[in-house]
Amino acid sequence: MNTSEIIHYRIFAGIEPDDMTAITRSAVVIYLKRDTLLFADGDPATHLYAILSGQIRLYKLAANGRQSVFRIAGPGEVIGLSAIVPHSSYTLYAQTMTRCHILAWLAPTVQSLMEQYAILRQNCLQLLAEYREDLQEQLLELATSDVEQRLAKSLMRWMQRHSDTTNREPITVPLAQRDLADLIGASPYTVNRLLHKWQAEGLLQVQHGCLLVYDRQRLRAKAERA
Repeated sequence: MNTSEIIHYRIFAGIEPDDMTAITRSAVVIYLKRDTLLFADGDPATHLYAILSGQIRLYKLAANGRQSVFRIAGPGEVIGLSAIVPHSSYTLYAQTMTRCHILAWLAPTVQSLMEQYAILRQNCLQLLAEYREDLQEQLLELATSDVEQRLAKSLMRWMQRHSDTTNREPITVPLAQRDLADLIGASPYTVNRLLHKWQAEGLLQVQHGCLLVYDRQRLRAKAERA
């Protein structure tokens, strides 16, 4: 495994190349088919995962079986951060949306690496805190924001995580309309109507299975409006 594939991941920020080699060697490479359940809410947190390619849906299940999607994670992200805490359990379901290529570290290995590399421990705790804040923010949005604002915020969050926000070129967001609907707690029909409205306004273009965002400033304005 070439460390250049993951050295830019936020969890590894500030770690020296030689140390990255040791960290990478302690992981195993896994290939997963689409619709594979990686872990379930309540399962023992046995592994930490870094996504190299593909998309993974992180969600809760309501009593009626409906999925409440928290995040759609992709390349550059890590999931299963519960594994950094000894004897902990996962708090979400994780299921592949596409074929995925991931790295996996056993929980004891991750905890040992955190003791060995202080910057890794700091990065892990920072990411865990951010994920919890994101979840609280999304729950608040469900109660206080209308669907259009929630959709704009969701797209802005995705672009901040996965793209260079200083680049003025259009950004491809590889999320299907049904996935966006699940992510913001709305119907696919409502999301479709809003996206085509924004397309008519010149903010983005609706393509098969993805969006091409042209005007981030106006999209941000929709997300941040009072």
